[in-house]
Amino acid sequence: MSALSKLSPSITDMIRFDHSHVMVTFHQYTGTTRTSVKKALAETICDAVEIHATLEEEIFYPVMRGLAGNEPVIEKSPHEHTEIKHLITELRATDAADFRHDGLMHDLMRKIMHHVADEETVLLPEAERMLSKDRLNELGAQMTRRRLEL
Repeated sequence: MSALSKLSPSITDMIRFDHSHVMVTFHQYTGTTRTSVKKALAETICDAVEIHATLEEEIFYPVMRGLAGNEPVIEKSPHEHTEIKHLITELRATDAADFRHDGLMHDLMRKIMHHVADEETVLLPEAERMLSKDRLNELGAQMTRRRLEL
């Protein structure tokens, strides 16, 4: 095991942290927030979600498919990521002063919250049952290295 793996949080802890970061940022977004702040919050959320989705698709999902490939949450997650990415594209193309911006942000967060609930109640506990602590940390280190590249 590498030194980074020994020091790294587990991949499941990192995924939970990413989820929390997006939720905290979203809670700062309100209908009365200045448009410049709305745009900045939306960009922060979009960037974080895109990086997070890439990390899950490249590192976490392939491992979970190998362990529990028929799990419905694993099967539907890539489709949910695609829907979320389409909403991100639409949100980025919409001016924060446009009345549609708030609706798109809320649609995005609804989809994200549903996706997070599935992962945190099914996939992450399953990963923690099926993988050793060392393996979870190795995957966390791999995720850290890839995040720096992205």
